[in-house]
Amino acid sequence: MSAPLTVLDLLKKTQAFLAERKIPNPRFEAELLLSTALGMERLQLFLNYDRPVTPAELEASREPVRRRGRGEPYAYIVGQREFWSMSFEVGPGVLIPRPDTETLVTAALEWIPADAEVFIADVCAGTGAIGLALAKERPQAKVYATELSAEALEYLKRNVARHALGERVASLRGDLLTPIPPHRPLDWVVSNPPYINAGLLPSLDVAKFEPSLALDGGEDGLVVYRRLIPEAARRARQGVLVEIGHDQGAAVKGLFESAGLVDVEILRDLAGNDRVVRGRRA
Repeated sequence: MSAPLTVLDLLKKTQAFLAERKIPNPRFEAELLLSTALGMERLQLFLNYDRPVTPAELEASREPVRRRGRGEPYAYIVGQREFWSMSFEVGPGVLIPRPDTETLVTAALEWIPADAEVFIADVCAGTGAIGLALAKERPQAKVYATELSAEALEYLKRNVARHALGERVASLRGDLLTPIPPHRPLDWVVSNPPYINAGLLPSLDVAKFEPSLALDGGEDGLVVYRRLIPEAARRARQGVLVEIGHDQGAAVKGLFESAGLVDVEILRDLAGNDRVVRGRRA
């Protein structure tokens, strides 16, 4: 009779499987997948290396490992992603929040006073990560979160409910600022719009699973900015902030200035890449 499969054995097999399929950081990924499938913290995996795996645990681990082996994002497999120390529900049909986007939240908080009673529009909101993070940090703020995709809007609504912010965050379906009635005041517009060059999408792993509507910025990546920035500059009483691609700083800064915004600056993320453009209403 062969020896029973242990937690360490399963971890090694999972690591080898992911490495064979060219998944980055296969050991780390294997630990994440198995800790979730086995209902353990990662530390508990190490403390239970010699424990035999039950048939039910083995079965529970198979499908998540297969899905990751096909390249599906880990966040979709477990159904959530942390952003700004908040947990957001994610899944196919909505863009997964990235750590780089926290640069946009930080930039907005630098300009929005802590006790300000302001109205913020989070445009192309997706999961609602940006708007909900701002609502958490600015308890007097009210947020209009707009999203064109019906699928993404459902995640947005569930995340608003998850963080009990329904009294201050409105989830609205529609294109850019259109869902917000023109007579409603807006102080700040923030957005992480689609900004990837359409010609590059077929070669990117992100486009294999995440929605093209949240990624495709047109032939030069700037199509949405050209529509959003002039409208945002007209409606925002105080300022506009957007996330950008690493090579789009100068172009988007020019759009801000052409729209009449002042004090325009490009901010970098922790990796040193251009990531945010912000400007104030004159």
